[in-house]
Amino acid sequence: MRKNLITMPPELALHRVLAGLEPELVEATDEEIEQAARDLGMDIHMKGSAAFAGVAYEMPKGVEDICDPDELRRAYAEFLRLK
Repeated sequence: MRKNLITMPPELALHRVLAGLEPELVEATDEEIEQAARDLGMDIHMKGSAAFAGVAYEMPKGVEDICDPDELRRAYAEFLRLK
């Protein structure tokens, strides 16, 4: 058993969950999606709602679209050093 596990970033975990749910989401009716958003406390009629994340704007394709990989490596090395 490995002792040093690298935890998955929450964004990646969410992406994997959504990718697994994609077939259901594609087939869901607008009413079902609106009800699910309400169940999660989201107001789909509010422009800044989390319900629009990835819908109104294109999702990043890779880490380069979010941040500088070299800066990320430096920050991670610093994190490990301080640990």
